[in-house]
Amino acid sequence: MDDFKTNLPRLLMIAALVAGGVALMDMYGGDHPDAPVAPTAAADAGTAQASDGGTAQPSAPSATPETHAPTLSEDELRARRDQQHLFHIRTDAMQVTLTDLTAGVTSLKLTHDQFQDETGSPMELVSTDREEYTPFRPTLRGVHMPADAVWHGEQISDRAVRFSWQGDGFEVVQRVEAGRADYELWSTTRVTNLSAGTRPVRLELTAHRYVRRADESGSFLGGPSPAASHAMCVTEEHGMKRFDRGALDHRMGFGPDVELVGIENTYFAFAMTPDGAPAQRCQVEGEDRFASDSSDADGTLFEARLVYPRDELASHQSSLHRTALYAGPKDLRALTTAGHGLTQLVDMGWFTFIGKYLTALLRFIHGGVGNWGVAIILLTILVKLILLPLTHKSFQSMARMRLVKPQMDHINELYADDREKKGAAMMELYRKEKINPLGGCLPSLLQMPIWFALYRSISTNIELYHAPFTLWWTDLSAPDPIYVLPLMLGGLMFVQQKLTPSTMDAAQAKMMLYFMPLMITFFMLFLPAGLCLYMVTNSALGIGQQRYIQHKLEQASPTVAEAEAEPADADERASTTQRTKTRKRRGRA
Repeated sequence: MDDFKTNLPRLLMIAALVAGGVALMDMYGGDHPDAPVAPTAAADAGTAQASDGGTAQPSAPSATPETHAPTLSEDELRARRDQQHLFHIRTDAMQVTLTDLTAGVTSLKLTHDQFQDETGSPMELVSTDREEYTPFRPTLRGVHMPADAVWHGEQISDRAVRFSWQGDGFEVVQRVEAGRADYELWSTTRVTNLSAGTRPVRLELTAHRYVRRADESGSFLGGPSPAASHAMCVTEEHGMKRFDRGALDHRMGFGPDVELVGIENTYFAFAMTPDGAPAQRCQVEGEDRFASDSSDADGTLFEARLVYPRDELASHQSSLHRTALYAGPKDLRALTTAGHGLTQLVDMGWFTFIGKYLTALLRFIHGGVGNWGVAIILLTILVKLILLPLTHKSFQSMARMRLVKPQMDHINELYADDREKKGAAMMELYRKEKINPLGGCLPSLLQMPIWFALYRSISTNIELYHAPFTLWWTDLSAPDPIYVLPLMLGGLMFVQQKLTPSTMDAAQAKMMLYFMPLMITFFMLFLPAGLCLYMVTNSALGIGQQRYIQHKLEQASPTVAEAEAEPADADERASTTQRTKTRKRRGRA
């Protein structure tokens, strides 16, 4: 037990580094789409009946027909696509294309320079091209709309499109327009019962996203791919629920009082949130899709569905539902402007409340320097200064332990085969030299929430997506292309290990001296360059601080030169220890 206590400061440092790496690997992803990708095989369009209750359960088949039941042949669907009419919404941030086949979105391109691909073309967020998987298309339960139905479309303005359809005793008007936030759309759906009797109707809005398995699969060292996606649902009772493809092997429903539903990854999201009263239910699913000539899954089709309560419409009575749609990067400023709790899309783990302030601070610094890499360096320095009182105590404790390292080595040699006596001798040494072996632990523990929050804020910050630093670092959200930063970090970790005192025996200390730097280097090879830049800066500052404290203690102690010069054998080392203690007593006298 005593041996464990003496090694606890080092173990905590190791745990912090390993936990940081594990926390990074827990990131789930930003997408780097280049072009629309469609499912390669036809899907079973399973419909679902919304039910009340607050627990997840597979949805049962519905007896009411879906708006666009996929009963047409491939040739008929192809002919419909060739004859469709497209309508457009244009803003400074995006170009949206809608079709009169479904009143849904067939293309959504981000026009800011940050979101251009390698060819300079705007990034496309819609990744499906089949009619039944059109994002944000309305579905009406209780209304029979033929599979070959076509809406009447009107281009109202550059920012608004209106669709209408009449049949089966109903008139449906769907208006889609740009909102005040950069990536916000508003969908307003009015359903009027034109028949003589009372008719039930239920509105649903659906979002689909297809992710290729090659894109969503990560690596052991680099963690999950930035393209790995999640379906999500927010209810008043259960809060935010996120599901990766492994948890979505069947359709799940949650409710009542649904506040948000959508599909997301680290950097981008499709989300739907009701305006006014909450919706009744959300449904999420992730289905493996297969190429026609392969038994291996080609990718995952994610589905998120927002289900409104059923309306009983008397003759010529109307229902009206207004929905905020968000499709774009998880930019905190845009999400805050859009409102409706959309800031929940940015997930920074347990320490989100700290991470949001760090993200705002990073953005503020960037506003002054104009370079995100420089902003990360300055943010790291600022955080280091804020934590200086804590880190100073930790480094002081390590420096004092370094002064008695020759005596610790002597104890290790003397009691190499007796752990109990070795632990007792170490504790006696700490008592005599007035060293607290746990003195560096509490400051490290207090800093860990800030470390993790900083990790997460840099990892999930959309501002770093395609953001250049200097030289070959042209994308701080991507790994260093020639691994200079990871290798620099490994070298700095090696120096830190050399400067950190150890109570381990020589063989164990040597193993840790090389193992820790190699492990951290491997972790960082495939992680974002922005994170690596932060760790390099933090490590360099830590080494500088550690050396400064060590220098000040050496100046204050006349016996350090003898303590640092290790005797040739155990007898000489013991003699030196005795001389050191004698001089200390004389100094006190």
